[in-house]
Amino acid sequence: MIFLNIACSVLLSFRPVRVTDAAEDLAGLSEMAILKKDSFKVPVTETLENAAAKLREAIKPLDRLLVQSPSGADWKTYLNWPELLKQASDPTGADLKTVQMLEGLFLADENGLEMPKFSHVGRVLSKYARLLESSKNPKSSEVFASRLDQLSRALSVGATSGASADLETVGPILRDLEDSGQAEDVVARVRKVLGQPNLFVEVDEALLSHSVNRDVDQTAPVREVVLGTQISGTGHTTGRVTLNLVPSTAAAMFDITLDATNHSNTVGHNGPVTVRTTGTTKLDARKRLTVNDQRVNSMPVEATASTDTDITGVSVSAKFGKKIIRKIANRKIAQSTPQAEAIAEGRARTRLKKEFELQTEPTISKAAAEYQSKFRDPFLKKGAFPESLLLTTTDQSLRVVAMKAIDNQIAAASSPPAADPDAILSARVHETMINNTAEKMLGGRTITQEEVEKQIKESNVKLPESLANDADQPSWSITFARTKPIEIDATDNHIRLTIRGSRYTSGEREFDAMDIWVGYHIESADGKTKLVREGDVQIYPPGFKPGGDEKLTITQTSLRRILQRRFGKIFKEVVDVESLELPGEMKSAGPLPLQQLVVSKSGWISAGWRKRDAAVVSEKTISEKPPVLLVGNDFVTLP
Repeated sequence: MIFLNIACSVLLSFRPVRVTDAAEDLAGLSEMAILKKDSFKVPVTETLENAAAKLREAIKPLDRLLVQSPSGADWKTYLNWPELLKQASDPTGADLKTVQMLEGLFLADENGLEMPKFSHVGRVLSKYARLLESSKNPKSSEVFASRLDQLSRALSVGATSGASADLETVGPILRDLEDSGQAEDVVARVRKVLGQPNLFVEVDEALLSHSVNRDVDQTAPVREVVLGTQISGTGHTTGRVTLNLVPSTAAAMFDITLDATNHSNTVGHNGPVTVRTTGTTKLDARKRLTVNDQRVNSMPVEATASTDTDITGVSVSAKFGKKIIRKIANRKIAQSTPQAEAIAEGRARTRLKKEFELQTEPTISKAAAEYQSKFRDPFLKKGAFPESLLLTTTDQSLRVVAMKAIDNQIAAASSPPAADPDAILSARVHETMINNTAEKMLGGRTITQEEVEKQIKESNVKLPESLANDADQPSWSITFARTKPIEIDATDNHIRLTIRGSRYTSGEREFDAMDIWVGYHIESADGKTKLVREGDVQIYPPGFKPGGDEKLTITQTSLRRILQRRFGKIFKEVVDVESLELPGEMKSAGPLPLQQLVVSKSGWISAGWRKRDAAVVSEKTISEKPPVLLVGNDFVTLP
């Protein structure tokens, strides 16, 4: 059921929107923001009380966590817990500067604050602070006007450049406006333009079905009793199990079907009469399942069976009255054949339904559990699950569209370029999907060398040489920045990757913040694609301008040297883009050669993989691993 794992993040293609459409929208919104500068409104008391109540509710789970934690008392001291409770108790008596101080404690680059219960309180506290600011700050209307000025400038620049990077300040401004309850119409319209889906993947049915489709070819003994007649012989079942995509716009829908025919040669004994027959039973079964953003669902098996029996001979073993017995036997056989066939069909249908359910349901149940445990639950826990995720199917492909952007982030401003029509697997991802997800997954998190090695070992893959530590080098760790820990800037077949660390360690030594960035451009020739590094890996403290008057300290120079050795190995001068290896039962369908890799100015990265040469791809036959199923007077092998 590997296709369900692929289904966890796949795409829906849309009609491409001209970049000028987005530019016109952004330019219009820039003007709208300026016109709304005089629309400031002071929050009413009820709004403040609701915000305070939400803060008190958010504090309760964190309080329970800290009570149970050995370090809970230290955390409460750091967070100034009594003051936090006091400020949340009564918004009319709350002190704005104190609330802003408390907010700063939750937003600091302290390891542990990225945990969900901490970050949730910090987020609710920020909303509370913005509302108090609008209510108690005498210059709050000026702050509001300044935010709209900043928003207008950012939208204007983005409209002109068409580059997503020029819009990166928009998300935090929108969050502040929302939190303070201001300019709702401006915020809603900007969100609509800058909140388009930022991930598209499409998987062709031919690729998905490779893990399911297989032939049925099995010969097995037949043993059955029908209307008192003991039947024995052999049955030869041939057919095919296939995965079929069902057109659906509400969820991805799949049918696992069995289409088989059993040809039997049997002998029936009833008293002195022996009847030789040939039978043909048409067997059909279907198991339907759906996948949406919530779960994997499956329907009960539907099955049909149709039996046709031909009498090839009747013999009588009695010493006397053979002719009479044969005549009676022929008459009874003619009379009972329809009933016998109906009984055989009923038994075949019942058993086929039961056994096909037993054969398919465990695998589907496992896939459903893994959909929750390996995808939905961990992403939800970290706040990285897409804000929208729609899986759909046509009769030819599985498609899903996803959008990831929380309140201080933006998504795509335009639809993606068209996917390669010849690709069997295509992915179009906007830089905002990578950046937004990375911020939730890695922001404030500390990763150690031991963790990386453990995860690689558990994945049963070889540790890449670029990640291996030299024998004489101490172990390392990196604490990612809370904001934009990993950032991709994609434009015109160029990709720049930035890693922001707020703290590093090398053995017992600790180092402060340092940014690492590297640029690559795409080169394609002779059917091969490679990424070529542009210059050296750059490593400097945040805000440092190489070549300026400021000089690096001895400690910074030492850390820079350590990081250059490590990241120089990771970010090679030339990276050959290899064919895509496929996991699990789909492995034999790969590796898939890269067909397309294009980076557009608007921040879209489009990749497509074509089908591997048919000569080297083989499908499985059920006889390779034949669980046998008795159906009526037929034996059927299921996947």
